Amino acid sequence: MSIRELESLVAIADSGSITAAAERLFLSVPAVSAQIASLEAALGTPMLDRRYKPARLNPAGTLLCERARAVLNSYRQFYETVADTADLAGVLAVGASPTVLTTVIPKTLVALRSAHPRIQIRMQYGRAWNLLKDLQHGQIDALIISQPPVSMGNTQWTQFAQEPVTVIAPPGAKGRNDESLLAEYPYIRFGQRFWVADTIAAHLAERGIVPQQIMQADSREAIALMVRHGLGVSIVPESDPPLSKLYGLREVALGKPPLTRNIGLAQTPGNPKQALIDALLHGLTEATVSSRMKPAPSRSLGGT
Repeated sequence: MSIRELESLVAIADSGSITAAAERLFLSVPAVSAQIASLEAALGTPMLDRRYKPARLNPAGTLLCERARAVLNSYRQFYETVADTADLAGVLAVGASPTVLTTVIPKTLVALRSAHPRIQIRMQYGRAWNLLKDLQHGQIDALIISQPPVSMGNTQWTQFAQEPVTVIAPPGAKGRNDESLLAEYPYIRFGQRFWVADTIAAHLAERGIVPQQIMQADSREAIALMVRHGLGVSIVPESDPPLSKLYGLREVALGKPPLTRNIGLAQTPGNPKQALIDALLHGLTEATVSSRMKPAPSRSLGGT
């Protein structure tokens, strides 16, 4: 029996299927299936009821899953050997949405490792809702996300930055402002699975702007490339300013005052790695300032 096998079992319980668990763990479906099969062989009993499609945990699997969560938590705490704030050490599991602060996060991790070389960082990127579940189940310690649209229960979210939302247009686009660019060019919509997409849609509706949508994409990098080749304009969070400069894109603020989204760090109370989480939050705040992004007054939302 291995830790990876237990992680696969818990991931199936949380995500509902082997396929979804594989996506969450960044593994192939056969790899997760093999881990469950190995676990079943070691314990001499099936963990899944394979009569259903997708297969689900049977009573034995459900019982073991609760024990597995406790084992995984103990395993993570085993590596938590914090001596004091001057010499932090341990493993910090951090989740992040792939669209958030793509230049600030690497700068933060470099500075954090430089200041505290005994810290080990485990990054996990994915959808915000999935990562929130991982946070609440103790599979990650902290989560860098935009402000959640609904209550997160016992999870605390602390804002540390504001990220601009901009209209990006092909090099040399002649529109005078955001509204004229959206009227004159086809519209490439930023994927609906991100919270910021709803914020953008609500902003456009409030202003009575109805762009002529021709396609939708989830990748900011792919959208930037399509805009670069003149396919249309888009509205995206300015998570990576150098990317727009690399492609020579024209950027125009969306709205007056310009629309922004709030970025913060989510965590659950009582985490034994609080000193590491505090160091991460401090680093993110410092990197935000050094990147010339707009820092936000630190504010916390807990259970709201």
